[in-house]
Amino acid sequence: VKESWEEEEQAPPPVKVPEKPAKKAASKETGKKGKDVEETALDPVTEKLRQQRLVEEADYKATTELFARKGDDKTLDNFIPKSESDFLEYAELISHKLRPYEKSFHYIGLLKAVMRLSTTSLKAADAKEVASSVTAIANEKLKAEKEANAGKKKTGAPKRSEAQELVP
Repeated sequence: VKESWEEEEQAPPPVKVPEKPAKKAASKETGKKGKDVEETALDPVTEKLRQQRLVEEADYKATTELFARKGDDKTLDNFIPKSESDFLEYAELISHKLRPYEKSFHYIGLLKAVMRLSTTSLKAADAKEVASSVTAIANEKLKAEKEANAGKKKTGAPKRSEAQELVP
């Protein structure tokens, strides 16, 4: 734990990684000495890349430690929602779990089954509210698709009826 927030975090000492270019350098020294110059030019570059990777890994680890609450890793298994914001966060966790399957042919069936199974214990009024929410989302998507298609039609060729009128 740091005494002051101004103190900088120090990267962990670099771990010795067996250098493959060192073997090549030894074998090239016994052979041609002209290519040894190229190897020494590559060695600092690879070393710099390795150092940069270590720094990035240390930065990532530091930020995850800084922003993650210890023991509060929220997963679907251990997260118990209590407030409205918790339920919204839980919905986000569920959607992140389902989204990798969006491209699947069976994804729509999955969503239908989830909705059917999760609304079995709801009252009719609550189920109607969920249905109206889904309908509103569908209407927004249809409107967006129509606007996207309208932009394409304006730049397209003239309609057939207009083309026929131009022919003598």
